[in-house]
Amino acid sequence: MASVRPRSLPVDEPTAEAVSKAFDLLGFFPEFSAELCAKVFPRSGVEQFRAGEKLIEQGETGRDLLLILAGEAGVQYKVEYLAAEVGRLGPGAVVGEMALLADGVRTASVTASAPTFVFRLAFEDVGYILQNNPTLAEHLKGLARQRSAR
Repeated sequence: MASVRPRSLPVDEPTAEAVSKAFDLLGFFPEFSAELCAKVFPRSGVEQFRAGEKLIEQGETGRDLLLILAGEAGVQYKVEYLAAEVGRLGPGAVVGEMALLADGVRTASVTASAPTFVFRLAFEDVGYILQNNPTLAEHLKGLARQRSAR
């Protein structure tokens, strides 16, 4: 079952600032603005989810990264018929890094527990940054290792 496609919204200055901070872009773009964000990440953008909607679903194929801007989401992991919530995420959290760095298959589901806004960084847009920012690539790999150890 695929995730419902959320409503897309324009990128504003606070979103551009959050994206710059979360993805360590200051070295590349000292004055990262909403306009620059739209140019650098043309396939990416802000999306809104209602409570109960899935941001990503376990088993689904996808390599986009999601930065939670506002709201809260629960992370659920399912094995066979057993499912459990393994964490809660809020503003500043990045999800999707495990599928991005592995084979593209989502290893957990993430569901909005309240109205939630995310910046979806499309895989097509993130490749350049990962190739040219080894610090960020290592950070994301570390997150993936940390989460897979749980």
